Amino acid sequence: MQAVTTPHINTQYQNEDIQIDIKEIELPISAILPYLKPEEFNAYCQTGCENYSNKWTCPPHCPPFMEYAVGYTHIKLILYKTDCHQFSFIESEDRALTAYNFAKDLLQNNLRKIEAEQERFIGPNSCEICTVCKAAQANACHLPHLIRYNLVAFGFNVTNIMEDLFQHQLEWAKAGQVPNHVSSVGAILLRK
Repeated sequence: MQAVTTPHINTQYQNEDIQIDIKEIELPISAILPYLKPEEFNAYCQTGCENYSNKWTCPPHCPPFMEYAVGYTHIKLILYKTDCHQFSFIESEDRALTAYNFAKDLLQNNLRKIEAEQERFIGPNSCEICTVCKAAQANACHLPHLIRYNLVAFGFNVTNIMEDLFQHQLEWAKAGQVPNHVSSVGAILLRK
């Protein structure tokens, strides 16, 4: 199955023109399951992420993917990519993170907007609705109807999804070096 490049988004950040390139691929749920490795990737979350156990949308609170996806037959993966040189007005040490957060937030907002009554989105990142998640104090979420999980929290190997399904190479920021581009991926669960 081939990813489809869709028209890009032209938008602005701090009054500067920014272009976000988009790729989408729709496939049966069964086709994404080889990339699901919750034991391996949730262990990375536990040892390397401050959100582990501190957000209701992160492990170990995240439900198993097949439980969350029950009743859905297909998944549409959506990739947003933006070139970091478009953010040259940002200091180089902050450029990649600024570009990533901008693309991620735009994708998250667009997924929430297009989510129809019969669909459910999977965000590009952990929940950021509240400044401090109630999970950190072991309290119930006060906005459970807004909770959406992300591919990493379910235990998906996002790097392999990007490479295999989108033929897209992730670039990582390194000390003193700005990557050429940053990427963010989310999804919509569909009933067909």
